[in-house]
Amino acid sequence: MEEKRSKEYNFGVLVLGSVLVGVGLLLLVANIIPYLGVAKLWPLFMLIPAAVLVAVYIQDRRKLAAVILPVIILVFYCGYFLWLNFTTWHYAATTWPNFLIGPGLGFLGLYFAARKWEFLIPSIILLMLAAIFYAAIIENTMIVGILFIAIGLLFILKPLILAFTKKKNEAIE
Repeated sequence: MEEKRSKEYNFGVLVLGSVLVGVGLLLLVANIIPYLGVAKLWPLFMLIPAAVLVAVYIQDRRKLAAVILPVIILVFYCGYFLWLNFTTWHYAATTWPNFLIGPGLGFLGLYFAARKWEFLIPSIILLMLAAIFYAAIIENTMIVGILFIAIGLLFILKPLILAFTKKKNEAIE
């Protein structure tokens, strides 16, 4: 028991130390290269809670389902906000569907971690809504329409294919 607590403490100290070193490096870079100031690199601070959540997962691998959703969302938005900081925030007017993609990817990761359909449904809804809105923004809904038809047919035909292969396997046995 004492050894486990000591190991957890050492790991927690390691994570805290790593986060502090990362923040210190970020602030140091901001002083050395003025263009890369905190005003541009602030999204990297979103990785701090993501690192803590990954540390929680590393300590107890059973907690993957609890940490995967926020980690994916934080990392996605960190990258998106960095891109906006280094290009222009005017792009947010046309890339706003990314705010649906972040949670959609988070739920997709949660589905793969837990293998529960109830996590796949919100993922599909959010990602499809983002696809619809992007299609409307770029004024090309034909490709998205064809994609939705293909995905819909896949959902419709999947039970039929599974039933057919099950009957075929039973016939072979």
